[in-house]
Amino acid sequence: MQKVILFPQSCKGMEDCGICAFVCPRSLFVASEEMNESGYLPPLPPDEEKCTACGNCMIYCPD
Repeated sequence: MQKVILFPQSCKGMEDCGICAFVCPRSLFVASEEMNESGYLPPLPPDEEKCTACGNCMIYCPD
């Protein structure tokens, strides 16, 4: 089974970017409460049981 892989250290966060949340057909992305090294709040990994691993988030992510 495929799985979504996030790289929170390079993410620009849900407020400044949020493309992953916009393109997710199941709206599974929510912001973390912990900032990454760049000061952004990256998304938390989606629930694997609900995620279809469509890949939209990885395709459209600019980082």
